[in-house]
Amino acid sequence: MKKITVILFALLGANSLFSQQWTGNNTNTDPIYRGGSVSVGTAQSYDKFTVGKGNLRMVDGAVKFGYFTPGTGVNHDSYFTIQNFRSLSGSNANGLYIYPSHSGLSPINDVPSESKVFFVSSTSKIGMGTNTLTCVDCDNYRLFVKDGIKTEKLKVEIAANNGWADYVFAKDYKLMPLKELQAYIDDKGHLPEVPTTEEAIKNGIELKEMNILLLKKVEELTLYTLQQQNQMEKQQKFMDEQNKRIEILEKKHVNN
Repeated sequence: MKKITVILFALLGANSLFSQQWTGNNTNTDPIYRGGSVSVGTAQSYDKFTVGKGNLRMVDGAVKFGYFTPGTGVNHDSYFTIQNFRSLSGSNANGLYIYPSHSGLSPINDVPSESKVFFVSSTSKIGMGTNTLTCVDCDNYRLFVKDGIKTEKLKVEIAANNGWADYVFAKDYKLMPLKELQAYIDDKGHLPEVPTTEEAIKNGIELKEMNILLLKKVEELTLYTLQQQNQMEKQQKFMDEQNKRIEILEKKHVNN
């Protein structure tokens, strides 16, 4: 009997303690709340909700955070959403989305444009403004961006020494003769190795490879200029020698 009494008092005490800490109807469906902080897995409390020594997992749903309660009018765009989205159609749009507040994602509908602000696919690729992360020859790309990128600096790594265009200045480099270059341009309508307008529109261009190619053409142009300079200097030297010979002949003719 004493044990039963102790258990009853313990249960009443626990219920009383719970009722002091939490507010809400004593049901399984109504919300409960409290004004203080909540800690799980730790006695320390650093924020309103603290998790210690463990993971926080959400099986289905979204995390919404911001300064105002979600609503309409001035408060409609006042929060952001993090959502792990899974389409019922099994599309490649599945992944993690971070976006400003709007009506949200539906598993039976296509992902709206306003939800594609930041997207992380299940294949560890990132989309900004797009969730289309597949294309021809795109397997080695990690970041996909719709619209423009504005930045103050952009550094592109060069994998190896032979990835740069300085080989043009090697002694054994074969420079295309200008007559052959002229014939190629007349026939093709563009420089050798440079993609046509149609190819650039269809396939896009590799920024690094195009810069290297343009550098190569500049270096080839430098060689052509140096060749012409050498030829002009030889011609000038020849003309100077001819002029000297003419002067000597004219002096001999005058003296005679």
